[in-house]
Amino acid sequence: MYNLPLPIRFAKPHKRVLYGVFALLWLSGALWLGFHYFLRVPGEFGATAHPLEIWWLRLHGLMGFAILVVVGSVLPIHTRRAWHLHKNRSTGFLMQSVLLWLSLTGYALYYFATDANAAWLPLLHWVVGLALPLMLVLHIQRGRARSKTVFKPVSALDTHLNQPASPTPFSVASQPNTACSAERKNHAPLQVETGAPGDADHALVQRPR
Repeated sequence: MYNLPLPIRFAKPHKRVLYGVFALLWLSGALWLGFHYFLRVPGEFGATAHPLEIWWLRLHGLMGFAILVVVGSVLPIHTRRAWHLHKNRSTGFLMQSVLLWLSLTGYALYYFATDANAAWLPLLHWVVGLALPLMLVLHIQRGRARSKTVFKPVSALDTHLNQPASPTPFSVASQPNTACSAERKNHAPLQVETGAPGDADHALVQRPR
């Protein structure tokens, strides 16, 4: 069994899902911001939320769960392999840190948002979130710039388990041909001694078996 290099780039279906979730996550958040701050509608008691605002927020929350699944699919192979090859470590670490920050601040907005922190807690989330596409593009461009990859085993354990088995040397000359030896022995002529030693008729006569 030989050590096969693990891929860094995503398969096309995986890439479509990954980019689709990122796009919906960012777009739903950006649309919620636009509707919340700039597209409020007049009501009986003043400006009120646009009817679509709540739906952008619901979609954004759904994509927040989806991004956790997508990032979980990236970590075992893509992130681990690139880290082992010292490839895109800085931008990859930045992406992971930003996603962790957005997850924590999103959790805080859902469970700990009050009138006391309404002035600053949302800013901690959406200012960083708006910059997420720039970080993703930077990460992709840096990865494509270093397209040449040296394949290395993922770990010492993989190296040990995937070592090719060395074949046992085999030489025809070194193997005893017992069949031929037995055949030669069976067909060897039989030596028969005739006469008594010292007589004129004493001789060794070879007779076939």
